[in-house]
This record gives sequence, C-alpha cells and structure tokens, in this order.
Amino acid sequence: MEKMSFNFHMPTKVVFEEGAAESLVKHVKGTSLLMMCDPFFYKNGSAQKVAEATHIEKVVFFSEIEPNPSCQTVDRAAEIARSNHVDVVIGLGGGSAMDASKMAACLINNEGSIFDYYSTGDKVLKPRDAQLICIPTTAGTGSEVTNIGVYTNKETGIKMPFASEYFWPDIALIDPELTHTMPSHITASTGMDAFTHAIEAYWSVNSNPISDALSISVIKTILENIETACKEPTHSAARKNMAFASVAAGISFSQTKTTGIHAVSFPLTTDFGASHGLACSITLPAFIKLAYNGRKDKMDALFAMLGYDCVDAFINRVEAIMEAINLPTRLSALNIKESDLKKIVEVSMKAPLIHFTPVKVDEDILYDLLKSIL
Repeated sequence: MEKMSFNFHMPTKVVFEEGAAESLVKHVKGTSLLMMCDPFFYKNGSAQKVAEATHIEKVVFFSEIEPNPSCQTVDRAAEIARSNHVDVVIGLGGGSAMDASKMAACLINNEGSIFDYYSTGDKVLKPRDAQLICIPTTAGTGSEVTNIGVYTNKETGIKMPFASEYFWPDIALIDPELTHTMPSHITASTGMDAFTHAIEAYWSVNSNPISDALSISVIKTILENIETACKEPTHSAARKNMAFASVAAGISFSQTKTTGIHAVSFPLTTDFGASHGLACSITLPAFIKLAYNGRKDKMDALFAMLGYDCVDAFINRVEAIMEAINLPTRLSALNIKESDLKKIVEVSMKAPLIHFTPVKVDEDILYDLLKSIL
C-alpha cells in the first residue's frame, strides 16, 4: 500500500441550514457589532435583519465594500471598528465582504494598517480578539471556511492573497435561502468559481484523501445543479446543493490552496475587469487539459466516477455547461489581445499558486495556453 501522510486543519464551526441566519443570537458572543456587507444587502434591508437577529444593541454598519476589496477599504473599516470598541464582526455577502471582514476583525487589536502586515509589511498579526462570523450570500467563493483573504492595493493595482491563522472565521453560517436573490450571471460565475476550487484542489500537488473526497462530491454536485440554479433562481434543492458545493469546495482548497487557474485570474480581474468567477472559469477547460498531463491516473479515476470515458469528454461537458449559463471560454470576450498576453503571463508567474499546478508551468507554457483560448 502506498504510504499516506497528510495534515488537515479546519477550526471553523460550520452551521448549514435554511433559515440559519435567524438563529444568530445562539452564536454571537459580544456587545458591539460591526456588520460588514455588500452595498446591495444594506440597501435592501437584509443586513439590518441579520443584525437584529444577533440581539446586540450596539451595531455599526459598513457597506462600502467594492468587488475585489481594497486595502484602503479594509483600513477604513478597521478604524470604525476600533472607535466603536467592536468585539463581534460579521461578514455578510460574497467573497469581497467576507475577505474584508477577516482583516478588519484582526486589525481591531493589531495596531496600524493592513499595509503593516500584508505584501511588503514587516509586522506579524497577533491573535484576533473579536469574534468573526461569515455568512455567504453567494454559492462560490468558500471564503467563510478558509484562512485566506484577497486584497487589492488601489495605488498599485496589485491584487494578492494573504493567509493568516487568525483569518479562520469562528463560525461559518450557511443559509441557502440567502442565495435565492442572486441573479443568474452571479449564480453562474460564483458556481464555476466553486468548481475551479474543487478541481484545482483535486489535482493540486498538495491534495490529500480528505480534500479529494470533498472535491469529487463538489464536482459531481455542480455538474448536476448549476444549470438549474441559473435558470430557476428559487429552485430550493438546486440552491441548497450549490450552497453545499461552495462550502465543501472551500474546505477542500483551504487545505491544498488553488493552482494555475487562480494565479491567472488575478491579472484578468485587475487589468481586464472580469469578475473573479469569470476570471477563473474562462481558463478552466484549457487548464484541465494541461493538468491532466501531470495527474493522468487520478484524473481518469475522477472521469470514470462521473461517467466520462476520457478527458476530452469531460472538457466537452464543462464547456457545454459554460455555454448554457452564458460564460465565455475565450479570452477575446474580455477584449484581451495577443499583445496583452506577455503581461498577463508575467503577473501570473509571480503568484506562488502557479507552482501548485501538477505540471511545471513556465512562461512559455502559460503563454501557449492563453494563446490557445484567445
């Protein structure tokens, strides 16, 4: 038998049930709440309802969170939290809101700015004092069950991930009913983001038997449910299954990290305005073909479990789903030209994630991959 050795660390408590947001009072431990949310959920009153469910009297709302949250936004939220002596932070929304809440919660009792700890910062975060609860309203990012946040420096335009043991939320509260208001295009892009999390975790050089089991379940679930979730927004079973897939994929890649797909997604979002899910999914078919060369036996086993007889049949199915849910598979859809590829490659190769791909990726290989899907 092949020697087996791995670590699996998942300290976040996961609460998954319809209507779970209404039971927040059972979980919160504090007297001053910072509710960080996407602007949409503040304007439609959802954030206020969630805050009311905590029964905390002192509540401060911060809804100035943009897609791909900026370091500057995180610093503003942290200052507000400090001045209000916040001891509970809730991140409500998509990955941007939850990522921003992670760093803001840590900065309450860590002096200075995000820049003191992130990127070229030379300080190390001390343990977070505030309770952190993350409540996703999309089914895709998995941020509620990871110790990673991704932040963009508005001054340089550079987007980079940051990992900390203090970013693990204390509680991930997943309420599938909160995803029913997602429009079709967000359901599509976030759903395929979860798909890339799962398949990258499966082929990652850091994969392990537990992450593999989670990823296989996620891939099957998304293949069977994403089209229904996009076309029938209030289809309860499809929404519940996609919510499960998102959190399970998040747990899986929290152990393995992602790979080349996510490395390339950074310049596609910052330089070409693609949503994160679109930036990941647009290179997915090409990366499946590339990664297959480094994980042939393992990928063949996955295809057999899912009922596909070869890699091409699987890729064809993925592309058919993407077409059905209106996601492009060509970089030209983002107005990317061949003259743009060199810079995309340069930025992507600087992301450490690229090296978790199961084949050695150099600048020439990545350039050819991107050129093949122009």
